[in-house]
Amino acid sequence: MNEQRNDVRIREIGLYLPNTRVSNYEKAAQVGFATEFLEDKLGVVARSVMEPDETTSDLAVRAFDALEERHGLPRDAIQLLVVVTQHPDFKVPHTAALVHNRLELAKNCMTFDVSQGCAGYTHGVTIVTGVMDAAALDHAVLITSDPYSDKVADDDRDVSLLFGDAATATYFSRTGPGYRLVDSNFGTLPDSYRCLLFRDRLEMDGAAVFKHAVQEAPPSLKELLARNQLSVDEIGLFLLHQGSKYLVEYVSKKVGAPPEKAPFEARNYGNTVSSSIPLMLQKHVEANTLERIVLSGFGVGFSWGNNLLQRVKVPT
Repeated sequence: MNEQRNDVRIREIGLYLPNTRVSNYEKAAQVGFATEFLEDKLGVVARSVMEPDETTSDLAVRAFDALEERHGLPRDAIQLLVVVTQHPDFKVPHTAALVHNRLELAKNCMTFDVSQGCAGYTHGVTIVTGVMDAAALDHAVLITSDPYSDKVADDDRDVSLLFGDAATATYFSRTGPGYRLVDSNFGTLPDSYRCLLFRDRLEMDGAAVFKHAVQEAPPSLKELLARNQLSVDEIGLFLLHQGSKYLVEYVSKKVGAPPEKAPFEARNYGNTVSSSIPLMLQKHVEANTLERIVLSGFGVGFSWGNNLLQRVKVPT
């Protein structure tokens, strides 16, 4: 007979934002954007930038260190380590193996990368929860680390003002307070992958990305709520990928969520790709007061993904 296990839940999140901030005001003028457009539409007035010698795995390890400092989780208990990145240190091996080695985790720890961009965290939450349930695991860490500052052309007006560097580490377990995954939904728009490409540098068709996001994200969010018989009023918070201030405002308006339920928080660090959602989620996991939180990521692919999280109130 299988042992009855508690639900997997997000227990804690560690964050790493590099200390360096680069102002966008001078660059905005150079590429032809007015200050009003920078502040009211893009919404990013400064970007977080990693040091020249930092790597994806460096950021990942620092996020894990921040998680460990917050929670004190035993490294030898971690059974699954997943890294969400589209910019690994090497093509081979996977970045999760590098991070595993640097952290000296246990030999029986499963490791793999997820090559997903702005919807990477919502995909990762679903994958980690599913693997933990399928393999009867009790402890896992999901890391997001997708630095872009060294991959963006400085004179490219579509991307040079948007992207910031960051990493996060999310701890999943079966005990204590936190947030459990109730439901998810996903999608990929056919013949849309060209809107975001990386060849020698990042290439983005900003108009196409915006169009796809506002056409696909709101209906998918409404579908998620409808099949769980929930209204917008019953959701405490919508954490939307921080593509731009105007994009967040537009998507939330189409969903019917008031501004206070769908914040834009990337003003002083930028679009951190797969890290944008957990950067906002961390304080709410710690507070453990909101009954339900919806996460929505959208971007590279063009793909999207949503999670419905439910509060776990007391240790079990």
